[in-house]
Amino acid sequence: MENSVAEEPKTYSVLVVEDDPHTAELLTYNLSEAGFQVFNAEDGLSALHKLDIVVVDLIICDVMMPEMDGFALRDRINQDLVMREIPFIFLTAKSTAEDQILGLGMGVDEYVTKPFDPEVLLARVHAVLRRHEIYARVARLDPLTKLLNRQTLQREIERELARIKRYPAVATLVFLDIDEFKQVNDKYGHAAGDHALGHLASALTKDIRTVDIVGRYGGEEFILYFPETPEDIGRRIIERMHSTFQQLSESDGAGPLTFSAGLVEAPRDGEDFTTLCNRADAAMYRAKKQGKAQVLVWRPEMAPQSEAG
Repeated sequence: MENSVAEEPKTYSVLVVEDDPHTAELLTYNLSEAGFQVFNAEDGLSALHKLDIVVVDLIICDVMMPEMDGFALRDRINQDLVMREIPFIFLTAKSTAEDQILGLGMGVDEYVTKPFDPEVLLARVHAVLRRHEIYARVARLDPLTKLLNRQTLQREIERELARIKRYPAVATLVFLDIDEFKQVNDKYGHAAGDHALGHLASALTKDIRTVDIVGRYGGEEFILYFPETPEDIGRRIIERMHSTFQQLSESDGAGPLTFSAGLVEAPRDGEDFTTLCNRADAAMYRAKKQGKAQVLVWRPEMAPQSEAG
């Protein structure tokens, strides 16, 4: 249920760090034939310079090189919070057990010795990329709803808010919460509560755009972010999602369930994630007090207590 539609197959990029021209040419040819975009560097220092200007999905690196060898390069990469997450394969003639133990101990994904079979190496490359994609997806998603988890949700929205500061635009952020959710769990059991959360996730992702951000903030609370969307359009979208949620939840016999939602427009109502969430939450709380099952737009008189005075 992650908020995306079917995408075109991804073209992966690989940095080949190899000082032997023949090996570098062989790797470049086979990887290019397999559909990879290939960048080249002849040693560790040139690899670091290359990584300053290009983003890659994988690094294949020799060990014995001038200027900076593969072990030293890996050590430098391990010190960088971003680069150390790039999948990394050692491809080297250093085949002793001690060398392999040292290399694997530096957190690389594969240690392949020369001479190598190009087809086997490609199979290892694809296996490494698949593993990293699975790990990345698990780290991004809430396990129950398959929506973005809280950490990823905040990171994605903060990135969009930074973009608004550079290129002026408007966006809508929504904070919503299922009404009487505790009663669903108490009366029908936690399995029914899980089904309700699944129905809500389906309703929230049914007709969204690829640029929209939807995630589970925690418990029965969810946040949505609609770029290039003023409050009036955002409100209509949420009201439509509310109707869909009622229809889906009614099929389980515990519904129809409803939610209350608070809505803010950025940057008018705030320029940072915390301010926008607090104000949308305040509007949602007002919606709860006024009878639930409704969407309210934040207004200054709803300011949270932390903003009073």
